[in-house]
Amino acid sequence: MLPLEQVLTHLPHIGPKRAERLVAAGCASWPAVLTAGDPLGLGAERWDAIVAAAQRSVAALAADDPRALVAALPGREQWRVLHAWFERASFFDIETSGLEPESEVTLVVCLHQGRLLRFVKGENLDDFLALLDEVKLLVSFNGSGFDVPRIEDRFHVPEIPCAHVDLRWICHHQGWRGGLKAIEQQRGLVRPADLRGLGGEHAVRLWQLWESSRRAAPRRLLERYCAADVLSLKWLAASVLAAQHCAVTVPEPEALWDLVQGELPPPDEPVEIVLAALAVACAAPSAAAMPAASATTLSREEKQRRLRQLWRDMRV
Repeated sequence: MLPLEQVLTHLPHIGPKRAERLVAAGCASWPAVLTAGDPLGLGAERWDAIVAAAQRSVAALAADDPRALVAALPGREQWRVLHAWFERASFFDIETSGLEPESEVTLVVCLHQGRLLRFVKGENLDDFLALLDEVKLLVSFNGSGFDVPRIEDRFHVPEIPCAHVDLRWICHHQGWRGGLKAIEQQRGLVRPADLRGLGGEHAVRLWQLWESSRRAAPRRLLERYCAADVLSLKWLAASVLAAQHCAVTVPEPEALWDLVQGELPPPDEPVEIVLAALAVACAAPSAAAMPAASATTLSREEKQRRLRQLWRDMRV
């Protein structure tokens, strides 16, 4: 039986303590709820509501519908959905022209069915929306607060057409705190040498260098950086599930980076030259500066906090 079928706290009238009592009464899964006769003595009306919710969960799993289950489960339990659809999950990350709300999506990289797919502004970005129709479960890091709202805004859709789980909050409930790269370091994942130390502000500048010069090297480094983020997501997702004692294989880092090397080898132009040009660009005032402060003086957490607030203000 899947761990997903053993979560009970999403059922109405069932909190952690009642869930423990249900398990003690031999009612430890959705199928068991369907055949039980109100072992907690909650009364016909409440028990009928519990059974109905369990029936919806069983039906969603049978219908291969993770979207309904992501919507039903609290954040601390969504690792169970990730586990159930892990082998068919797609992992994605985006880059933008800045961190302000009106900035544009410049690049999307998605690991889908074992392939690293790239979608670039001005070339094939619209194809990403078509890909989402094929995606069963989309996995991000901090996508709820950044990537998904940007995609919805870019394509003018009220919501993406597939289930989405945010690894940031799954990691948070696991006790793994911080941004993606901080968690990588804590868990011992080491990136290829040319990508170490790069962050979101560098990604913005690399796009600007590409857009202004059309030099292949900044674009290739940007694509490698985003692809590394995406492959890190698969490694992190597997690591979280392994920590929950799920039978998953955590990818070897070398295999992940070999995929980057194979799909996106380093640029012909020496990386040192690209980074030198990037350092010059970063010395100039940033077009990605957030209100009331320079982006280079703000922490990643502060940038994300301000961005989320701006999105909330815009959507009121």
